[in-house]
Amino acid sequence: MSAPFTRGEIVELPGLIDVHAHLRQPGGEEMETIATGTNAALYGGYVLVADMPNNPNGNETWTAARATEKHVIAAGTANTDFAVIHGHDFDSPRVDEYPALALLSIANKSYFGHTTGNTAERTIDDPNVRLALSQMAIASRELGVKNPSMLHARETVGHSAARYIIEELGHPVHWCHVSTATEVRYAEILQEMHPDMFTAGVTPHHLTMTSRDADFQNGWNARMMPPLGKEADAEALLWGYNKGILSILETDHAPHSEEKKLHAEAMNPEGYVDPNDENCVSCFGVSGIEFVLPIMAGLVQRKQTTMERLVDSLHTQPLRMLGLEDRYKNAVTTVEFEPWQITEANLRGRSNNTPYLGFMAGAKVRDVSVGGVSRFMHPNGSAPKIRVITPKHDWVSI
Repeated sequence: MSAPFTRGEIVELPGLIDVHAHLRQPGGEEMETIATGTNAALYGGYVLVADMPNNPNGNETWTAARATEKHVIAAGTANTDFAVIHGHDFDSPRVDEYPALALLSIANKSYFGHTTGNTAERTIDDPNVRLALSQMAIASRELGVKNPSMLHARETVGHSAARYIIEELGHPVHWCHVSTATEVRYAEILQEMHPDMFTAGVTPHHLTMTSRDADFQNGWNARMMPPLGKEADAEALLWGYNKGILSILETDHAPHSEEKKLHAEAMNPEGYVDPNDENCVSCFGVSGIEFVLPIMAGLVQRKQTTMERLVDSLHTQPLRMLGLEDRYKNAVTTVEFEPWQITEANLRGRSNNTPYLGFMAGAKVRDVSVGGVSRFMHPNGSAPKIRVITPKHDWVSI
């Protein structure tokens, strides 16, 4: 590992890209909005945030109208560039929407297991799953866009789904938030077999925390889906991240209101999950997009990873996965290496359900600029242009 950076050293990094955030709007504005979530992302060093489809209260991004609605909101309020990820309604696949969605969204998301907004456990053998994924692959291919399939799936289900999509449909796959040692091994196999068609992601909370953090300290503020693993899982994840098997660092920024987190803690303190029990109280997800780079910089300082791997996972590989390799060559995130402890005063988003409070960070984000124009300072009173990013176009909106 390389030597630590000196205290006070200023380092310029390529602009950060997050392929996995939940900004909650429309439908969950009490938890987060596109404005507040991208503001937190900006102060975490990000220039582009891709928003997940599982919005609450019937506002899932399953149609072109929903994707366009998010575009309009982002055009007027986003603080970073913004992209939509659309989802599949496997109960009733809306395949007639797919051609339009392929042009409006940067990727598509499949939920094979329990999470916020989905309790059904599915496999790749489900006829509706195969119909949806095959029609999405056809639409993307006919329109000449990449639109990779992103998977929320555990272990053997994720492995079999990835192989089906890559090998039978000829479509690229990104396996989100890999969280166990077994999944690291599956990801390694898939990467060896399909290096140009497969990527895998890991979150900073799965890298730096274990199930004990939820069971003994943070309760529902550290309960997410997939859940935190054991120490052996965290060690395997760090190994896979440093090897580049888990090539992308994704935030999985998933804010909730304090009221909902406390209700889950009161009603279900053990974090019990029963998808067949409609009265089972859960509130999965953690916020903290503004703390990812500072925390990972701390790992660089402690020689748990390298700055080269960090830049690769936060810039190069996300752009490759999204098919945006030619973008953001003029985007810079400036950090100052300085140890500091994360407190509530450092929160930038709308919710405070983050287990990162108390963490010792290794650096502070000092600026984000695009084309030499600061998005922090807006020199000369001219705000930088914010863009809605799609597979074929940029809509300049501000």
